[in-house]
Amino acid sequence: RLALGCIILSTLRFLRIQVRNKFGHQVEAFFVIFTAIQFHLLFYCSRALPNILAMGVVNLAYGHWLKGNFYTALNYLVFATTIFRCDIVLLLCPLGLELLLTKSISFWRAFKCCTVTTLLCIGLTVLVDSIMWKRFLWPEFEVFWFNSVLNRSSEWGTHSIHWYFTSALPRSLLTAYPLFMLGVLLDGRLLPLVLPALSFVVLYSKLPHKV
Repeated sequence: RLALGCIILSTLRFLRIQVRNKFGHQVEAFFVIFTAIQFHLLFYCSRALPNILAMGVVNLAYGHWLKGNFYTALNYLVFATTIFRCDIVLLLCPLGLELLLTKSISFWRAFKCCTVTTLLCIGLTVLVDSIMWKRFLWPEFEVFWFNSVLNRSSEWGTHSIHWYFTSALPRSLLTAYPLFMLGVLLDGRLLPLVLPALSFVVLYSKLPHKV
């Protein structure tokens, strides 16, 4: 848990540095303050859960996105989707679409890049998990099949469609929740960064089961 916590904090440090480079030292300071007061983030960052493992990779993806390394950011999201959390695809697709619409990436280069990464990640996870579980297995495909294709996620419990916006996000983000909306109004650079994350929450809210 100590090793995992240090890894997650190092990914947050990488993201913090990119925030500083793009928005300046004042924004960096507020980023650190708001991150430090989020109880859930620091409490869970040392727990070996798929959500936490995926979060570390997503932190790296966002850092590279801010840095302008768009293909690297997409590859990190592909890695997180294939190995740790299949629902990260709901973040990958809006971000990829935004980058395409803004002509930040080439469709064919992104397609080739993501396809190669996907195949390599599938090979890795199938090899490792099949050995560990002693049967042919791609864990995240089984999760996707159960939750989305069979639509059986409700068997794990359900929440209302607005639960993330009215309960989970206010409790986890605290004062950062209303301030991010103010930030979008005051700084136009934030809207492209917020839209993929907002799309992710909206799309994920349609699943009856919330995590």
